[in-house]
Amino acid sequence: MSASMAPASSAFAGAQKSTASRVARKAEGGYKMSAAVPFLPASPQLKGLAGEEDGFDPMGFSLAWDIRWLREAELKHGRVCMLATTGWIATDLGMRVPGDAFQVSSIDAHNASVKFGGMTQILLWIGLLETFGALAMIQMYTGKTEREPGDFGLRTFFPKSEKDQYDMRLKELRNGRLAMLAYSGIVTIAVFTGEKWPFVPYYGLNATAKDSQQATGSTFCGARAASTGTVTARRAMETSKSLPFLPKPANLEGLAGGEAEFDPLCLAEIYDVRWLREAELKHCRVCMLATLGFITQQYVTLPGLTPTPDANMAPQTAGGGLAALIAAAGFIESSVYNGKITILDMFEGEGADREPGDLNFGKSFLPKDPAAAADLAEKELANGRLAMLAIGGMITHNSVVKGPLFPLVPPGWTGYELQTALDINGQLGGGLAQSFGQQMQG
Repeated sequence: MSASMAPASSAFAGAQKSTASRVARKAEGGYKMSAAVPFLPASPQLKGLAGEEDGFDPMGFSLAWDIRWLREAELKHGRVCMLATTGWIATDLGMRVPGDAFQVSSIDAHNASVKFGGMTQILLWIGLLETFGALAMIQMYTGKTEREPGDFGLRTFFPKSEKDQYDMRLKELRNGRLAMLAYSGIVTIAVFTGEKWPFVPYYGLNATAKDSQQATGSTFCGARAASTGTVTARRAMETSKSLPFLPKPANLEGLAGGEAEFDPLCLAEIYDVRWLREAELKHCRVCMLATLGFITQQYVTLPGLTPTPDANMAPQTAGGGLAALIAAAGFIESSVYNGKITILDMFEGEGADREPGDLNFGKSFLPKDPAAAADLAEKELANGRLAMLAIGGMITHNSVVKGPLFPLVPPGWTGYELQTALDINGQLGGGLAQSFGQQMQG
């Protein structure tokens, strides 16, 4: 038994030693953590390549294969997908190569090309280009040239300065990665909907389905009646203005902002839309005040309270002020609706005719013209929604820089440092993190 325990104990000791060495190396600047996956170290093989600052290689492929070959393949796929995405959209917009054989949809183009032999010609030309590409890569691998991965000597639009060249390579890389995701999404939704780009309206039934393939069920936004599967029938159905790939949401008529028809989760069909709007306006108003207070907090302090430039720390220093604020909010909540604050009773009885958000306060400032009053209500809603996003961003900013809102970038700030579990126990990330550590230690 003691013999069986020895390897385990030595492994544990080795893990502790490895953890300590990794932490020490990080403290000494021996290696950096990945910016894209901050709980893993950045692969040293990415050094010198466009995009190395992202440090994205969570599977450690660059440690197993030649990074030049990987980047060559990535750039090739990115370029093909950028062309494919552009070509698919152009075809759906009506652009065609002259000839009856090319008057087909984007979805049917592959099969049509195979049928009349066009695909064979494409493969032959691609094979020729691949041959020249392979020869260029061999020269690069053997050190006979200083060729960069993906460089085929085209310099017409290539910048002169090294910085601009690097920026162009980085933009091509990121656009290519986006195009790979975009093209796979385009093909998927095109097959599902049977529609041309931009693939709307979408009701979950393939447009190539025949009348005999009658579909029932529900869309993302609630139940719908059975469809005959024809494009004409689906186009006749109303779609949301803000999300045209979804049906028009119900129960938003008459509300400020309802003309945008934004309710992707169809909450207005599940809950009383008046109660939802009441809650939304309440959050909007609180966040507009909070945004203003967050900014002034750095420069103004109410009498009796402790000056706290970092507004995130205000709840800890407010003391009795925070208790008074909570008490005031509770009083308003309990009194303004005569004790009716739930979704079941807020708009029942006396509250049936009350407009959502109407607290019977400040009505003297409202315009007399109904159109102007509706416009003001819509502005309040839009500004409140923006304030909800703004206060979230402000809180996040102060958390990241560990300081006040201004200046947005503190002097001497070197970036966000994430204390990862890897530094704590050396276990998060598993064998991959250990592989990174061993490679970089070597």
